[in-house]
Amino acid sequence: MNYALAREIYGAAPWLADQHTLPALFGILDSMRSGVVLEAPSAKYNACEVVSLQGTKIIRAPWQLDNKEEFEAVGLINLNGPITLAGGSSSFGIRQQAKRMQMMAADERIKSFIILADSGGGSSAAVEIMSDTILEVRKTKRVVGLIDEGGVAASACYGILSACDEIFAQSEMSIVGSVGTMVSFSGRPANTTDENGIRHVRIFATKSTLKNKAFEEAINNDNYELLTNNLLDPINERFLSLVVANRPMLEGTDFDNAHTVFAKDAVGTFIDGIKTFSEVLQSAAEGNKDKFNLKSETMTLEQMKSEHPDVYAGIFNAGVDAERDRAGAWMAHNETDPEAVKEGIESGESISATKREEFLVKGASLAHVKNLSDDSAKGLKEKEAKEDDEPSEVDAFYEDVKAKMNPVKS
Repeated sequence: MNYALAREIYGAAPWLADQHTLPALFGILDSMRSGVVLEAPSAKYNACEVVSLQGTKIIRAPWQLDNKEEFEAVGLINLNGPITLAGGSSSFGIRQQAKRMQMMAADERIKSFIILADSGGGSSAAVEIMSDTILEVRKTKRVVGLIDEGGVAASACYGILSACDEIFAQSEMSIVGSVGTMVSFSGRPANTTDENGIRHVRIFATKSTLKNKAFEEAINNDNYELLTNNLLDPINERFLSLVVANRPMLEGTDFDNAHTVFAKDAVGTFIDGIKTFSEVLQSAAEGNKDKFNLKSETMTLEQMKSEHPDVYAGIFNAGVDAERDRAGAWMAHNETDPEAVKEGIESGESISATKREEFLVKGASLAHVKNLSDDSAKGLKEKEAKEDDEPSEVDAFYEDVKAKMNPVKS
């Protein structure tokens, strides 16, 4: 018995699994707990492989890359078992998967990755670890998700796939979706006696008033509100946020009600199309060159806007910001030389350091001339004011004549 795996499945952990997968997991562990011995598979589930582009070599584990052979290959990450943090005798855990993928990504011979999926989901705690790993690898290498022929990509499995550059299905009738959260557990009501006369007692410390409160309420009083509000809803919201951040096209759809859908009806939302493994492998072999599914010929602006709206919007916004900064640098000198500024903006070129210095020198010169003009104008106004206060010679002459013609009588 793998304790970590048993604790994860039986320990009332929140699960992201569909209604078909979880009972199967419980059935397997019930059998193991009853003493049934299960044969280990020839190859563990959730294993990593490396597929050479020549089609002759498949490396089953990353450590087999420890050589100096020259080849180009695609990393193959299988998600074909229960999604769990810890691994067991039959399946690798997501912690191991993430580390192996990082090791493979560090090898320059690995050009890109395919996440080959056939899983109904698993532990909520595992999704973010693998999703973060894929997003990190995508900074340098392309990662494509592919649902195996006749397979399923539900819940936690789909949450991981959502981090890929693109997602395809080999079969139109594959099941995708079930983006939701649930918990399953069992227990006996506290302080009861079963048919064998065995009493089941649970006692908590005086201060431990909230110890297992949500589970006690569910088992003893059929009250599920605490479990829903304090455990499932917060985890589910985090899960939904992660998926919609990775797949913005899902925003505004009803993906968050945890329904499932056939792959043929999910193109454009949950997945990007229907392709065979060979087609995806050929595309992945081209590495980053085909990262956004762009053709080798020049793509028109309308094609970019229609086929890749997010990329188009990002480029457009970056261009707007750059043009605003470029024009703003010219406009800062508009008062100095508006004609030169207009010509600079229309040229489409950024202002050079030399031109900026010329504007600054010219601006300083104009400011000096303006100061001189202001001083001159001020002096002239002061002189005119003084002359207005003193009578002119003509006025003085006429005042004298008037005085002689009209002598003051005593």
